[in-house]
Amino acid sequence: MSSEDEDLTTLSLKALKDLIARAGLSSADCIDKADLRTRAAEAQERLKASAPKTRMPPGGGGGNNGSFERASRKFGPYDCIVLGHSDVMRGSATADLCVVILHGLGATSSDFADLPSMLGVDAALAGRRMVYVFPQAPAVPMLGYAWWQIDVMSFLSLQSAAPDAIAKLIREPPSGLDRCRASLAALLQEVRGFAAAASRTPLHPKRLLLGGFSQGAMTSMDAALQMAVDGPVGGVAFLSGAPIVVEQWAAKLQVLKRGGASPLPVLVTHGVADATLPYACSGWVKELLDSNGADVTFVSHGGGHELGGPQVVKALIDFVARVANAAAEV
Repeated sequence: MSSEDEDLTTLSLKALKDLIARAGLSSADCIDKADLRTRAAEAQERLKASAPKTRMPPGGGGGNNGSFERASRKFGPYDCIVLGHSDVMRGSATADLCVVILHGLGATSSDFADLPSMLGVDAALAGRRMVYVFPQAPAVPMLGYAWWQIDVMSFLSLQSAAPDAIAKLIREPPSGLDRCRASLAALLQEVRGFAAAASRTPLHPKRLLLGGFSQGAMTSMDAALQMAVDGPVGGVAFLSGAPIVVEQWAAKLQVLKRGGASPLPVLVTHGVADATLPYACSGWVKELLDSNGADVTFVSHGGGHELGGPQVVKALIDFVARVANAAAEV
């Protein structure tokens, strides 16, 4: 049972304080345990609201799911859920496309594990040998599961922050990002080997699509740009995220542009009522990407900090199909 659903009367003082902090709230004004439980209840509601809500198309999955297998594997330092075409999973065929999805802060690798069934309804993907990898971020004190040490309170207050505070937050590398980069580089190297085991050469970068939700979106974009030395990935799905290390991102995008690479396809989505990462965050990301040569598709929805409704699901399906079609040319 996750802390979002746990009975607060059974939690210790430390557990209550950890839960409150993970939601970006403070317990400094809580006098006794009753106050902590009241604040922890607020924290539970905030964490539930911030979890991605995947709305499945009518009828659920379908498509190529019948030939899919599920496994638990370790790539780099991360435990992963892996779902893929049987021939690829057994090493007898190379993947047409490998999709790596990073979950949000405090979430788990299972949050998007229904993605293959959601995408499998699309005819453009139904016949392809797809592989999906869902890594689990490490546990971080006070944050739950996180890819790196995020300043929750600063991101929550972005909407009303002073310009100099915003500039500092989106430029300075957060604590743990370098370690995360090294870990994800190891994961992606091993994933590329696994997805192309039949050919005994790493999967072509264009056959790799990275994506994520919230902190996972920020991390997937960063990881994709760190791979620029090997050639651009097939695309990035940036779902309800925010910009970080913007000067580094701009420099990496310029390297791709000067190298004559085709524009990096990026799907950016965000909810206009997002109270966790303000809607403006994705606007900043779009502006950064547009001004540095990326090929951006921007989709907004009326919800909060969640995946979104049918229009976002359709945009995601269309984007993955587009990347898969381009990957077929390499």
